[in-house]
Amino acid sequence: MGCTALVAHADPEIMVHEADLAERGEVVATLHANHTWRGSKAKDDGTWPVHRLTYLMAEFATGLAPGWEAGVHLPVMRGGVDGETSNNGAWGASAIMFRLKHIRQAGGGWFYGFNAEYDVNAGRYVGDTRSVEFRGIVGIDSERFRVTANPHLIWGWGHSGRERSPDLNLDLKAMHKVSETFAWGAEAYTDGGRLGRLRPGEGDRTLYLVTEFETRIGAVHLGVGQGFKETPERYLLKGVWSASF
Repeated sequence: MGCTALVAHADPEIMVHEADLAERGEVVATLHANHTWRGSKAKDDGTWPVHRLTYLMAEFATGLAPGWEAGVHLPVMRGGVDGETSNNGAWGASAIMFRLKHIRQAGGGWFYGFNAEYDVNAGRYVGDTRSVEFRGIVGIDSERFRVTANPHLIWGWGHSGRERSPDLNLDLKAMHKVSETFAWGAEAYTDGGRLGRLRPGEGDRTLYLVTEFETRIGAVHLGVGQGFKETPERYLLKGVWSASF
């Protein structure tokens, strides 16, 4: 997910990392899909415009040891408009992403950890050819609710003229657990600006209403979102399906 203010923008994943981990020897397969229903129709940095842009991403993760998980993401994207750098309906690879996740339980339902990621990016996706993300994970999972925060730093390089300081973002998630198999709530994705030049309250903001439920063929996560302020994506849809083997 790493790129310039990427997490505040639509990306292949659009999720808040929580305490879930694959067991050692277990493989978790996940399919992410999201679509910008309405957004900016032009970009000036060589990336594809976000209006009617669609992302699909396959993710595979496995447990390495208690509390540790490794994964790889394989995203592709479908252009939604004709432009100088994109064609309506054209498909192209977005990136290849490698990640390492660690979670510890602190008692009373509290958990904390991190997710570290290294990405090799395509020019149609973001201007930075390489990026690194370090995402903190902290939250509480009780009988009736689950609240999680992801403060994270994103470094990108390979784009001429780019500042070296990382982007600082904060993602939040709050869920009400109606039952053991159904929950609903909200997610917020925020861009705080560069670490050396923060702009609290001024960056991109995206808010999602989400629901999660279990089925016989895996877990499903659905959401509808709206971008605020100058966020290029105005209205978005997303879905995630995952199953373990």
